[in-house]
Amino acid sequence: MLLTPLASSRPPVFGLGTNAWNDQWQTRQHVMAGLAARGWPTYYSTGPFTVWDPGQTRWQNARWLDRQQARDGVQLYWPGRWQMRWPRVANWDRFILRRHVAGLTKLAGIRGPVPLVYVFHPVFWPLVEALQPERVVYHCDDNFRLMGNWGNQVARMEEKLIARADLILASSSRMAAALPGKPPTHLLENGADAAAFAGFGRCPPDLVEIPGPRIGYIGGLNDKVDFQLVAEVATRRPQWQWVFIGQQVADKNLSPGTRAGLRQCESLANVHFLGPRAYHDLPDYVGHMNVNTLCYRRTDGGWWKDVYPLKLHEYLAAGRPVVGADIEVNRQFKAVVAIARTADDWVEALEQALVGGVGTPAERRRVASENSWDVRLDQLDSWLAGITKPALV
Repeated sequence: MLLTPLASSRPPVFGLGTNAWNDQWQTRQHVMAGLAARGWPTYYSTGPFTVWDPGQTRWQNARWLDRQQARDGVQLYWPGRWQMRWPRVANWDRFILRRHVAGLTKLAGIRGPVPLVYVFHPVFWPLVEALQPERVVYHCDDNFRLMGNWGNQVARMEEKLIARADLILASSSRMAAALPGKPPTHLLENGADAAAFAGFGRCPPDLVEIPGPRIGYIGGLNDKVDFQLVAEVATRRPQWQWVFIGQQVADKNLSPGTRAGLRQCESLANVHFLGPRAYHDLPDYVGHMNVNTLCYRRTDGGWWKDVYPLKLHEYLAAGRPVVGADIEVNRQFKAVVAIARTADDWVEALEQALVGGVGTPAERRRVASENSWDVRLDQLDSWLAGITKPALV
């Protein structure tokens, strides 16, 4: 993401998110990198490990000792393997939290109070307490309450975080409506690096090998994707080549229906799984699809109904036709996104998309520019300046 840094003095921002920086880019990386580009000294951490993490990929990839790294203008602080919280052993747990706080503040050169903590998930509440910040931002970028790892303990953490927060943000109106107590909440919807996706380059070699027409999906391969629907459409139209780019979650973390649909897709010759790709390579993939899709599940009661798809405006910026599931956010952009519900709808919408689709390339790119990360970060910069005004004088 290329943003023009602003020449101003800003207090440090400590971002706390659940995904490692080098993972598939999500709202957290875009926001932190965007703030850094605008002159906010920005630090990011996934927090210390817990005793339940050994064996997990993130723990296996970590070093034994903590380390620092600079990426995309953000200072990253990675905990060491041995730094594992043990919430049931209070003294040890406090020691690990204090040590993590010491590492973060040392990296930032802070001796006094921490000015601003920007939290992307309620599980970081114990670390927020340990940091004792002057200001707290809670950014709800998913409906965590409908996800499998939610429980009473995390719910209580969220209640405390909301009560403490000086600024509460949500990535969609449905996420905001689901927050307990309906606190005053600002919408900070997902955007796109519109210039990068509009200026895509050559077709990547692995995509060249797949004949057209190509129907693309880029994003996490998890329970939000309707693989059963894809399998049905792909079977009806074997000449269409479906291309999935993204990280697949472990089978144990998929619902039985999603797992069954994924197995169906894997058995089809016209469904291709290319795996994850670096963020800066994604425009070339998006730009060389014939159609890009948001093929989310149709069932009610899941977190996928509340999302503001991160790929929506990236797709539109590339100018290619877009077909999406019937969710609230997609309906807002029906002038440039074809909405499909049933398998019959999807076949019809994709057929139309392959000969032009809803909207024109220029109209799609215009919508993406109006919803770029530049626009989003302008608003966030203003909100943060408002709650940290004493520090900016």
